[in-house]
Amino acid sequence: MPNKTEEYLALAQRTANGLTRYWEHWTDYLTTASRLYKYSFADQLMIYAQRPDATACAGFDIWNNRMNRYVRRGSKGIALLDQSSSVPRLHYVFDVSDTGVRRNSRDPEVWQLNDDLFQPVSEMLAREYGIHHERLSQQIADIAGKLAESYWDNNSTDILAIVDGTFLMDYDEAGLELQFKSAAAISIMYTILERCGFEPEGYFDRDDFQAIYDFSTLDAVYALGTAVSDCSRDVLRNIERTVKTTIRRRNVERSQHEYEEQERDLLDHRGLPAPEPNLEPAAKAAGPVRTDTPDVPDGESPGAVQLDAADREAASAPAGSGADSREPEAADDDRTAEAEPSPGQSAEPTDVGAAHEQPESTGGRSDPDGTDLQLSFFNLSIPTEAQQIEMIDRAENEKS
Repeated sequence: MPNKTEEYLALAQRTANGLTRYWEHWTDYLTTASRLYKYSFADQLMIYAQRPDATACAGFDIWNNRMNRYVRRGSKGIALLDQSSSVPRLHYVFDVSDTGVRRNSRDPEVWQLNDDLFQPVSEMLAREYGIHHERLSQQIADIAGKLAESYWDNNSTDILAIVDGTFLMDYDEAGLELQFKSAAAISIMYTILERCGFEPEGYFDRDDFQAIYDFSTLDAVYALGTAVSDCSRDVLRNIERTVKTTIRRRNVERSQHEYEEQERDLLDHRGLPAPEPNLEPAAKAAGPVRTDTPDVPDGESPGAVQLDAADREAASAPAGSGADSREPEAADDDRTAEAEPSPGQSAEPTDVGAAHEQPESTGGRSDPDGTDLQLSFFNLSIPTEAQQIEMIDRAENEKS
């Protein structure tokens, strides 16, 4: 009988083999990946197979210690495969919908690309990738093509090595290059547009994704998926930084303007002259002032729950934790933040691994056997819901 690690390896293979058989399966995966762009392709694939609607995933310790959120009783961990060593290992993350809130709990910070942010984002893309266009969507499409071409130039030897057994065998090297660039460019474009809110599913059809069908083996799917994941992540990280930096700068400028207006109104009311500007150079700050919290590291989170390849039997969580009755100050909250902080709100980042907005159901084709494979985190040596709440409250009291 296969152990849990072997079962999850089989789940990853079944899911990957089905991704490029239908273009709808591939775009469903890209929709999930667009929200989880900070993860690798292998992790995106596992999350898609188990929880295609996941929005913000992180390890147990990060939810408890950094976000002041507890993992709810009975939540199912999303198993990720660590194959960096000779023996594959499992570690688990939880979606924000698996967590509950306490006082001072934090929501994953979410960025959205609104119309008033198009210009700074477009200017950044022009600087970073050397491509200009008056329409941002077309600029992203052109960048996707450039990134696919660059990826081929840097990795063509590896890509040529996965041709055997695929429909790509029918092409010469020039044709294979064309098919790869076509499949990668359209997929990178779709992923970026989806994350930026352009709703690309209304603009693409089967013919646009014709090239993906040639990637018909497990190795070929991983080669294409890795290319799309890596290139999309590069662009989306740059867009994220630009959006957050622009919003924070605008908030500072708005606050400064409001302060100056209030000061001017006060002086006018008292009949006092407005102060002259200070022309002396400002004294150098004594040290850096930290205004944000560190991003959750990419890849495997330090708080992820890890298991070796030994078999683990699933178990239900204890039904009598009674945690909800102990938290009158905050009700359970499944929401992720839906926008950047509005003026006057805190702009402190709360990134969680791949924290993104919570959309409607993606209709992803998760493996029907995947649900049975999910493990309850309470089967592990982890505090119960009530114990988590007690630890979170104690830590907050100590800070106070």
